[in-house]
Amino acid sequence: MKYLVGFFSLEWMRIFDFLAPLAIRLFIAPVFWVAGVRKLGLFSSADFLWWNPMTWTNADAFQQSVAATSSIAGMTADSLVLLIGSIEIAAAILLILGFGVRWVALALIVVVVLLGLLTLGNGDMLTSLQNLVMTHGYLDMTNNIAEVYLAYFVLLLALFFMGGGRWVSLDWYIYRHFQNRLDNADAVVYHDPFEIDATDEPL
Repeated sequence: MKYLVGFFSLEWMRIFDFLAPLAIRLFIAPVFWVAGVRKLGLFSSADFLWWNPMTWTNADAFQQSVAATSSIAGMTADSLVLLIGSIEIAAAILLILGFGVRWVALALIVVVVLLGLLTLGNGDMLTSLQNLVMTHGYLDMTNNIAEVYLAYFVLLLALFFMGGGRWVSLDWYIYRHFQNRLDNADAVVYHDPFEIDATDEPL
């Protein structure tokens, strides 16, 4: 019975359970960084110089992003671009550091849903969902941006429930620091919220 439980739980592999959230973080952080930088028109000026902050912004690139964005929920297009771009850049940095990962994932989920709604307003998402059903769930992300949003939504949802992972996120070290300082005499079973596989924990 012990070997059967070990076969299904793979408890001996828990030492590697930090790899999944780390891989997701390192995969989506550059994506949102580039998306946010492009929306705000940062670092794209022809006379861009690292040591000159006056060259860090490109007003023409920002205006192009505003022109390509429609207003929603009473927000103007330029306010929406500033908000989404700022969230994407901040989220990318925090994902690399592994700080506030669950809150960052939640914010990015809202951003992805919002961008999906904007796409829905153009009628592209309905076509994408129809194509997705007709192709039996196969995603062809090279042809439609709505399917990209769907894939990112799934990754962010998984990251929201997994957290930043152990050993390679600031969240884990902060949690451990404060957990060690808590005087909780009633705690019989120690539960690590950053542990992904909990199949053999008591109910």
